Amino acid sequence: MMADNGTMGLVLLAFGLGSLLMMPLSGMLAARFGCRLVFTTAAGLVLATLPALVLTDEPSSLGTSLFIFGAGIGAMDVVVNIHAVRVEKLAGRPIMSGFHALFSIGGIAGSGIASLLLSYGFTPLLTVSLLIAGVLLLLLRTAGRLLREPESTDAPLFALPKGIVILLGFLCFIAYIMEGAMLDWSGILLTSENHVNAQHAGIGYILFACAMTAGRLSGDRLIKAFGRFRIFLFSSLIATLGYGCVIVGGHLMIMLAGFFLIGCGLSNLVPILFTAAGRQQVMPGALAVAAISSIGYSGILLGPALIGAVAHLYSLAWAFMLVTIMSLCLPLCSNIMRQR
Repeated sequence: MMADNGTMGLVLLAFGLGSLLMMPLSGMLAARFGCRLVFTTAAGLVLATLPALVLTDEPSSLGTSLFIFGAGIGAMDVVVNIHAVRVEKLAGRPIMSGFHALFSIGGIAGSGIASLLLSYGFTPLLTVSLLIAGVLLLLLRTAGRLLREPESTDAPLFALPKGIVILLGFLCFIAYIMEGAMLDWSGILLTSENHVNAQHAGIGYILFACAMTAGRLSGDRLIKAFGRFRIFLFSSLIATLGYGCVIVGGHLMIMLAGFFLIGCGLSNLVPILFTAAGRQQVMPGALAVAAISSIGYSGILLGPALIGAVAHLYSLAWAFMLVTIMSLCLPLCSNIMRQR
């Protein structure tokens, strides 16, 4: 059954709503019952829902499946960051950026494997089934090594974010808007300015993604050498400079350099913010990580709509200018990393 663009927009929104609603709840569950139980349950929910996304074409059923799938993904995202914060504390050295680098690599590997299987004539259902089997094998080998103990047996089931946690969430919100702008609008910006044709519109995002992955792979060593405050300040300035290049650069090479700088700058900001959330003393670490995940993820949901609205009223260049102005909050607030 075919659906119009408006209906498909609402269907796709179900994924984001499921994730956003589950994020704070998963933090509460992880604090009370431990990361292993919550993560494996959420992973099982995601794998069980995947076939329905391939087999379902009726909008209401697809929307329901996407809502459940999004809830599982949101829970996994929060719990894996809670687990990473705890492991980093146990390790006694910076390792958070490495975890986020593996997230980036996993995204590239997953999309590449799926595209390869489909290009060889595998049906969507068979492709998904093979991916499910692969993930199950990984879970069987690794799930037993996840931390089982809860953060605290008397952790509250609900706590409103406050103080430093709200500020960290706001900074995460801005970082995700900056990242979402690259994902959703970089290609449109390049083609609208007639810098590239439609077939090569993805070159900006490819540069951004490669720079972000490389930055995360080297991030832990840089943080160990120079400290979180300096890396956060320097990275946020690089990201803002990159947006400046994208806005003012009338030449393709300047804009591409801007995309590369944005990827380098953003690569370690969110990992540092998650580490800071786990170290603050205002509220339990698991709940704080869940809170800034929820606030930050709303930036991914609201960012594209905000940029689209400004682009409609003025221009896409003005929308990117607004994101650049927002990005200035990151270096201005970087001193909190020294305090954490």
